[in-house]
Amino acid sequence: MELVRRKCPGCRSSDMHYHSPSPTKHHGGRVMYTCAPCPASGSETKNTLLEGLTTPVSVIWHVLKARTEGMGFNAAARTLATAKNTLRAWEQKCVDLQRVLLLYAVVHEFLASVIAGDEA
Repeated sequence: MELVRRKCPGCRSSDMHYHSPSPTKHHGGRVMYTCAPCPASGSETKNTLLEGLTTPVSVIWHVLKARTEGMGFNAAARTLATAKNTLRAWEQKCVDLQRVLLLYAVVHEFLASVIAGDEA
């Protein structure tokens, strides 16, 4: 089951096909896709939140979690050995997810209370 259909970065067609694996420097491999109607190609992270990131997602998650739990901007940059500009860029990429994550948290809490109410 495919949750999100890949779209061509060139012609926006949904007719993307597996092309080859692509090795990365630190993150194992990524899958490359090619478009059938046009000559464009792209990796599985093209047009996603992960596009262009060179840091492992686990490190980014650790830093952003510390920030959401109340750690100050300068303190996070200093203690987690991250440049301020990098930290600002990560936060800017994730700011669009705020509404989605809030909705997810509310729905999750609601379903948990419904399930707990059914069991009682």
